[in-house]
Amino acid sequence: MAWKRWNSARIAGNTWGQWFRRFRSLNPGKGIGVLAALGGLIWLGAQAADSVQRARSAFPTESGRLEVAGLTAPVSMLRDARGIPHVEALTDRDAWLALGVAHAQDRLAQMLWLRRLARGKTAEVLGKAGLATDRMARTLGLGRLADAEMARLVPESREVLEAYSAGVNARIRRVRAGELSPPLALQGEVSEILDWQAADSIAVLKLIAWSASNRLETGVVLDELIRVLGGGLAAPFRPGGIARMGESALTESPEPRGAETQGTPKASAGHVVDPGQELVRATRIGGGTAWVLGGRHTESGRPILVADLNLPATTPSLVYEAHLQSREMDVVGATIPGIPLFWMGRNFELAWAAIPAGVVTVDLYLETVRDGEGVYHDGSRWVPLGVRREVIRVRHASGFLEEEVTIRSTHHGPLVNSVLEDSARIEAGGPLDEAPGVSNPPIALAWTGQEEGNGFSSLLALARASDGRKLRAALANHHEPVVAVVYADADGDAGVQLAGWLPQRMLPSGLVPVPARMRIYDWRGAIPYDSMPAIRFDASNSSAKPGSRGWVAFSDGDLDSGSDASGIEWLWRPGARARRLAQSLSALTTGGMTPPNPDRNPANTSAARRADLRSAAALQKDLVVSDANEVVPAILRLARIGGPLPPEAEEIANLLSRWDGNLGAESSGAAAYSVLNRHLFAALFQSELGDSLFRRYLDLPGVRPSFMVGRVLLAADRYRSSGGWADLQRVVTGLRESLRLTWVTLTYRLGPSREDWIWGGLHRLDFHPFAGTDPGRRGSKELPAFGIGGNANTLASSRSSSMGFEVASASTYRLAVDLASSDRLLSSLAPGQSEHHRHPHWFDGARRWLEGRPNILLTSRLYVEEESAPPLLLEPAP
Repeated sequence: MAWKRWNSARIAGNTWGQWFRRFRSLNPGKGIGVLAALGGLIWLGAQAADSVQRARSAFPTESGRLEVAGLTAPVSMLRDARGIPHVEALTDRDAWLALGVAHAQDRLAQMLWLRRLARGKTAEVLGKAGLATDRMARTLGLGRLADAEMARLVPESREVLEAYSAGVNARIRRVRAGELSPPLALQGEVSEILDWQAADSIAVLKLIAWSASNRLETGVVLDELIRVLGGGLAAPFRPGGIARMGESALTESPEPRGAETQGTPKASAGHVVDPGQELVRATRIGGGTAWVLGGRHTESGRPILVADLNLPATTPSLVYEAHLQSREMDVVGATIPGIPLFWMGRNFELAWAAIPAGVVTVDLYLETVRDGEGVYHDGSRWVPLGVRREVIRVRHASGFLEEEVTIRSTHHGPLVNSVLEDSARIEAGGPLDEAPGVSNPPIALAWTGQEEGNGFSSLLALARASDGRKLRAALANHHEPVVAVVYADADGDAGVQLAGWLPQRMLPSGLVPVPARMRIYDWRGAIPYDSMPAIRFDASNSSAKPGSRGWVAFSDGDLDSGSDASGIEWLWRPGARARRLAQSLSALTTGGMTPPNPDRNPANTSAARRADLRSAAALQKDLVVSDANEVVPAILRLARIGGPLPPEAEEIANLLSRWDGNLGAESSGAAAYSVLNRHLFAALFQSELGDSLFRRYLDLPGVRPSFMVGRVLLAADRYRSSGGWADLQRVVTGLRESLRLTWVTLTYRLGPSREDWIWGGLHRLDFHPFAGTDPGRRGSKELPAFGIGGNANTLASSRSSSMGFEVASASTYRLAVDLASSDRLLSSLAPGQSEHHRHPHWFDGARRWLEGRPNILLTSRLYVEEESAPPLLLEPAP
């Protein structure tokens, strides 16, 4: 070894000596130039080294001792091989405080940006570019509502939030004092970092709830669709339109356009983009899939719960894994930095997964306002408008300027006309007011998050619920976000429970603005909890009480048939994932699938059919399109109605004829099918909608273009008639041209070699920096883009961007729990636990997630110590 060091030094010396002799032989001008270049390289190297050092100095302290104000007793924090903190505390309060320490160590920049988004303070960093986002947050009043909600919280919830805040502030104060370097991704000056307040966590929870709603843009776009197309032609574009009207929504010639909306004022004149898009870009949980497999079908004899969340493709992820243990609590699973709650996880007796339910929580009302008098008509009489003023600080080159925003409101909610026009108004430098005469009629936004109540206390109670009965009781007063909670306990009580504040409506809004003076559209309080959709089954292994169900599931907004409550309005529920999941689980529970371990006990076929944790979790990798066996034959039959296909189109048709319906990354048929869907959706609808409305529709939460294309193709193939969207000649013409364009796209994007025509070549996952935390995109420049399979309709779900094939979101968090094993579970989180650039856990979760191989998450201290460094001991500050 010594010889190697010496030899390296000798070689280096010779190299420098040779360079020096060459330098002396140069003329002075060239020599100076070379020396300057060398100096530049040395300076750049020093800068890079300094950047690396600064990044590392912001990394969390993982071993040793750390004094933390607010602790009542020492707390141990062990980090496992993936950086997941395992906290051991004497009391629940100290455990939640330690979670605040861990969140701030690993995700401080993300947390502070979430707080800025929720409280409408991004313009303090972004300047004018943040005004529209802040205006939306202030109009909704997310921060104001959180402060009011905090004042009403029960003492137990308040204590948890205050303890958590103390843990976060232990990190913030050290950063602010210069004892620690701030994270590289931090936006704004260190001196501007304020202490984390308990109400900030409620504000971030409000932001998550708003992100999961149908939001403002959905109603505006659907209203414009009706005005542009007419009620009949617009019906298939609306949630449930095809299911409600059947295939007649696609095949019948509708009434003349605009007949349903004659005289209806234009609600979105001049609007181009969603003003709240930036508010939710990195915070929207795009649904998920969860199921429970009954104990009669598992090797352990206990239920298995498997779940995932569809998350924006960001680094870091919106989700963070943690494990907390105290005398009264032992909980592990998925949290969101900034909120001390477990959205998915398990304790000793219970496992659960809270999935955004995909319901309508926002209604729009067309108000009647007398601007000069400052009054509106509430359906009975003229009453004064509510008026409040907000001040937004905007960063400029010379410092900060203040923009005053006036927000007017009715009993339905704030008026949002000027929010809709913010993009043009800010670009023109105009005032940010809900000024009289901005638009007529004014539109008021009613959101369930503005109703009194909280979602924190109910979700917090899940961590200590010991069985299904206590879980259901805890959810009885849940407010927001509206979630479908899939759960199972060790004794076999399992099911799905919809929970949250949902309005009772006398008449459905149809997700479009409704006349505010017609009081029949007003909300009549909340739907009673006992009336909410729920499924229960006995999942135990008891022969005395075998139960009637082998499994229960929730996926892409769909519950089992017959479980929907009247009065609930839903967003798009195509049910493609739900159908595929039902096929897989039915086959598994009836013995139709290949036994997961046939050699384990070949003599006992019943035992061989039972699933273990890994085989149950393997369904999360499924990439099969549930209706491909129907849609592809329809494509092939319809395409040839017009005669022989051109060679290019024929080649694509041949690819589809050999395709097995699997959207794998290496599949050429998957690439052809996906590209064809995109072209055919545009061929069928873009000219009718216009470019702007077409793009805005595709951006709406929950829209599934391929589902609608499939329904049109099946209707055209079945009826072979004229009229409507499924007009035979129209569909055939668009299909034949789309087949040709598919060939052009594959050739242009992937090259002439047919071996390169694979879905993963187009469907690329690039983990972008979390919105607002890294405008220079330092992170993504060093991260490769990955080709992945699937789409929004497969169990391994991923959603492409509205106008391209790149992945915008994917099921990047997955969890699998066997209720028989309280000390271990399976999970995967991409890209990793840490937000810190170049930290070992910044990107270490991506590889196994891409391979579909979840990690074992052990919770027993004995196991964790085997793969951990010495623990970090948190001690009470004197």
